[in-house]
Amino acid sequence: MSVPRDKGAYRIAIGAIGLALIIVLAGLCAIVAVGKHAEIPTELWTITSALGGGLLGLLAPPPTPAPADSKAPPTGVTKKLSRSFSNLAKDAGENRSVVILLVIFAVSAGLGAAQDSTQFQALAAASGAALIGLLAPAPGKATTEQ
Repeated sequence: MSVPRDKGAYRIAIGAIGLALIIVLAGLCAIVAVGKHAEIPTELWTITSALGGGLLGLLAPPPTPAPADSKAPPTGVTKKLSRSFSNLAKDAGENRSVVILLVIFAVSAGLGAAQDSTQFQALAAASGAALIGLLAPAPGKATTEQ
């Protein structure tokens, strides 16, 4: 049975993330305007990065699988593994943005934890949120329940 995706919920999520990003940026601008920029909590930068990354991920086109080969299926275990790795390489090549974001997330999360760096933590938050947004199912597509 296929269930249509609710486009209204998707629009509400985009609007809520966008509104939250505007509110945080307005708050940061107000703090800077009154001359207290040295007292800005570093968590606000992380929140801003995560919101921006999430919005970017939701608005970017979703990854697509590489076209399947029309050849007959391989018969041996070695041939099946070789074909699986070939398909994986094609998918990774077609979806470089996901691979690059995954590498950026892993490196920045590791460095942010190891060095207790808020800059790396903010980068990890932004790239992780962008990954979640990219990999979320697009609205309007039917899903199957089993």
